[in-house]
Amino acid sequence: MDIVRQSRRLGIIGSVTGLLGLLVSALTKLAPAAYLSGPVGQVTWDEVLSTGAAALGVLAIAIAVLAVIFREEKLLAGIAAVLGVAAIAVQVWWALILVAIAIVILNGIVS
Repeated sequence: MDIVRQSRRLGIIGSVTGLLGLLVSALTKLAPAAYLSGPVGQVTWDEVLSTGAAALGVLAIAIAVLAVIFREEKLLAGIAAVLGVAAIAVQVWWALILVAIAIVILNGIVS
């Protein structure tokens, strides 16, 4: 009996990358602002961590796509993609809330 095992390398790498992105993304929301306000050049740590979390999320999604293209195990590729999307979603969550509030206010003014 020949059993061919699907490769998992890219799926595992993507999952770890997505998990790191999600952890960094959560750190930007959970760490006290006093720890994140110190300057790094002209940019605060909060902006550096936010950009890093989004970049790790995009990288995890790209690795997940490569895993599917190379016909690796789809479960791990899916996990990597979900973790990447979650890392990005945490970063844009507040922006989406502000847009929704603005739409409600404008709707009330126009009506």
